[in-house]
Amino acid sequence: MFKIGIIGTENLHARQFTGIFSGSGEYADFKVTHAGGMYTEANEKLKNEFDFIKIVENPLDMLGEVDAVMVTCRDGKYHAQFAKSFIEAGVPAFIDKPFTTDSEEAVALARLAKDKGVPIMGGSALKSCYDVLMLANEVAKNPAEVKVGALLAPLSMENEYGGFYFYSSHLAEMTLRIFGYDPIEVTAQECNNHVSVLTRYENYMVTNRFIDGCYKYWGQIVNKNGIYQRDIDISLIFKHECAEFAEMLKTGKMKYSYEQLVAPVHYLNAVHKSYTTGKTVKVEPVKI
Repeated sequence: MFKIGIIGTENLHARQFTGIFSGSGEYADFKVTHAGGMYTEANEKLKNEFDFIKIVENPLDMLGEVDAVMVTCRDGKYHAQFAKSFIEAGVPAFIDKPFTTDSEEAVALARLAKDKGVPIMGGSALKSCYDVLMLANEVAKNPAEVKVGALLAPLSMENEYGGFYFYSSHLAEMTLRIFGYDPIEVTAQECNNHVSVLTRYENYMVTNRFIDGCYKYWGQIVNKNGIYQRDIDISLIFKHECAEFAEMLKTGKMKYSYEQLVAPVHYLNAVHKSYTTGKTVKVEPVKI
């Protein structure tokens, strides 16, 4: 049986992952056995719902007691510091969205995992949504025929979990999964806590709308055949993530590369720099 530890219980994700792995009956070979984080009240609440969990005061106390770890802290600035010790110990890790909020930190973490041969996954589950995959397939049919693209997703600009970075990775990862992991530059503006971004690829432009308070996910592609668009259903994202994590733990194979995990961090940092400086910013290519 794979014993899983969760770090960061102050969110819906920790409860959903625990319920799927340990309460749904779908994963007989997997169980969340440990949990911990910086919020005592949240730890106790999870323990009250799933009384089989061992709550640890220091998340690093899970080392040697779990076979895998899920870092689900709401604030991405904590993700690398918690994941690093487990990866160094050879423990496979799921690192929730955002993968990290700092580009250099993200590269260092991915390099560590690659050097150690440790499989990792994470970021936003929206990149694996059925509707996102259908949009990506439409682009992949013939990228040269794409004229423009557009995507919309929620944003939470004012929060205690990293501000812009707390929710924006959903749209970032949708963009890269659909249109490619090689954007060239971004031009972004912020107005009333909404952020609009024009993302330049080699052969087309993609417009992104990060909308504060609008809980809708939507994508559109215009190509020579007309307009292809979809509302994006996120209702199964937690099941998608658990299925991908379980598969990775069983096979040791990653669905997304180290570079693809880091790319959204580079993209979001370019967007943030653009709307705060008022300048067009190049998106740094990922080198692991």
